[in-house]
Amino acid sequence: MTALPDKRVIFQCKMHRGIFIVPAITTFSLTIPLLLYGLVMSSVMSRVIPGGQSFSSMWLLMLLPGLFLGLGSFVVTLIEYLKSEVVLTDEHLRFKVGWLSLGSTEIMLSKIETITLFEPLIGRLAGYGTVAVTGTGGTAFHLRFLPDSKHLHSLLQTMVNQAQTGQAPRYSSPTPSPSSNETRYMPKG
Repeated sequence: MTALPDKRVIFQCKMHRGIFIVPAITTFSLTIPLLLYGLVMSSVMSRVIPGGQSFSSMWLLMLLPGLFLGLGSFVVTLIEYLKSEVVLTDEHLRFKVGWLSLGSTEIMLSKIETITLFEPLIGRLAGYGTVAVTGTGGTAFHLRFLPDSKHLHSLLQTMVNQAQTGQAPRYSSPTPSPSSNETRYMPKG
């Protein structure tokens, strides 16, 4: 998904790699307990039952469902990551997420009512967040796993404000205004 030729792209990104945290946790939570169980049972069976070595190869088969589920969720997440895109132009916010369940939306900046930033603890540590955009009519769109979500949030606030007041859009990212202490010590120029 790219911007129209007459629109200028202000911000563009894919989902953050933090999206792979859930498949990794799923894979480990399904395979590690089975692996430990198999190792313990393998050593117990080989000591207790003569010829108990056949169990040692059988417990590996118990790992296969967990590995297939983990690998499957990783592949689905990888395709979602590669297919995701968020594009902010001078007039629209467009985003495309999903693969099996595809969601693609374009909303005019003048039709956005609220913009909310969510940063969970792990998101702050890993560098991602969620920007929730609510359009007129109350429809909310959650842009999850965004890298540099604070930057997109501030850009959206500035661009929406400009679009709703009828100002010509500025393409530079908004910079925070310096506090009174900073201007006192910094040369103006």
